[in-house]
Amino acid sequence: MNYPVIDVHHHIISTSLQAKQRELGITIPSFMPKWTPEIGIDKMDHAGITYSILSAPSDLTFLNQTDANPMARSINEEIASYIERHPERYGGFATMPLPDAESALHEVSYALDELNLDGIAMLTSYQGKYLSHPDYKELLMELNRRKAVVFLHPILIKEHIAGLNPALLEGTFDTTRAVTTMAVHRIFETYPDIRFILPHTGGMVPYIKWRIALAVLQEQFLQTELTGEIIDEEIAKLSSLYYDSTLNLGTIQKLVDPSRILFGADIPWPSDSILKLQRESVLTEALSISSANLMKIAYQNAYTLFPRLERLKLMDGVEV
Repeated sequence: MNYPVIDVHHHIISTSLQAKQRELGITIPSFMPKWTPEIGIDKMDHAGITYSILSAPSDLTFLNQTDANPMARSINEEIASYIERHPERYGGFATMPLPDAESALHEVSYALDELNLDGIAMLTSYQGKYLSHPDYKELLMELNRRKAVVFLHPILIKEHIAGLNPALLEGTFDTTRAVTTMAVHRIFETYPDIRFILPHTGGMVPYIKWRIALAVLQEQFLQTELTGEIIDEEIAKLSSLYYDSTLNLGTIQKLVDPSRILFGADIPWPSDSILKLQRESVLTEALSISSANLMKIAYQNAYTLFPRLERLKLMDGVEV
């Protein structure tokens, strides 16, 4: 069986952002991986990935707003240039100049209408304001009107809690907090046409949906009388979410409807061996369930979110 593998979680290392950081005297960490569109394609080929949606979900709040706006624009034009050079390998999500929602509204229009990017990359919060904050109402209304795809990336803190690398754990917990906050504030009900993608299999979300439902329904901790049916109705309100498989192999395919799972790799961060292991593990588990399940996760669900990809006829993929 020959099929494409579409990766929705591939980060660029923005040359324009790094140039700005150097200009401001900000030290770029030594562990920052090298990335060019060619390096990205080499890693995709090594891991058996046909097509990637590029993103740079950057926190631009280290800049004042008058500098953050052109920086977001520069990153988005950079991503668009990579797509233009390699249209058979790359799509892209737009970076937002948040927390200023009005600036973000302008960038949504430019990125989706002028640059023809595939969706929006947003962080779970900006300066402590999660997307449930009232300031983001008009932005979410516009994304809902457009039926936009929103790649919701966690904030990665720098502090080592319990002596552990925060990149491995804290992002998954931040995603869980963000989704719970959005559920409590009825974001998914109010804006049902936004297609949210949660990376890293949504952190703990698939595993603790019952507790998220309780957080929504309980005015006082565990004191409200509820029925199983009411809790199930609340859990069902999370059914519109999508999850990518990045760096969290395990039981996601037994917890989430297969129509809601996407392949993710997190290029350029993992080593080549981890990239290949991810693809083999995710797709082997998918095939063990059914060939239909495999095709959904490898590419069909991505076609649903990004119909233009199906028109590219991306059938040069991996053999199974």
